[in-house]
Amino acid sequence: MYYKAREKALNNGRVYHLAAILRRKGRVIRVGINTHKTHPRFTRTYPDGSIASHMHAEMSVLRFAQPGDTLEVMRFKKCDHTYAMAKPCEHCMRFIREFGISHVRYTNYNGEWEALQP
Repeated sequence: MYYKAREKALNNGRVYHLAAILRRKGRVIRVGINTHKTHPRFTRTYPDGSIASHMHAEMSVLRFAQPGDTLEVMRFKKCDHTYAMAKPCEHCMRFIREFGISHVRYTNYNGEWEALQP
């Protein structure tokens, strides 16, 4: 599954290449990537009144989440396709908690997996 996520992320047409995998009882439910599209439920309005015109990989899969699901977030370097830092931002963490995600793993600066407890 990581191969599929990597391929989708590296071909997303964005500067950053992130993927998220949503699992339910160990089974993959959805693979999402960061994209220029957004979803009305996850709009982000900035202090200056502007609205975000992108969707983080986490948000892409959270639309299909149920309480107790797990989430893996990874970022790939364009140059050598190795892992890079992909810790969910505060905005994504708010929705991760809201959706009842039980466990979050992400790739760190060293390309290793780290765990978060939402």
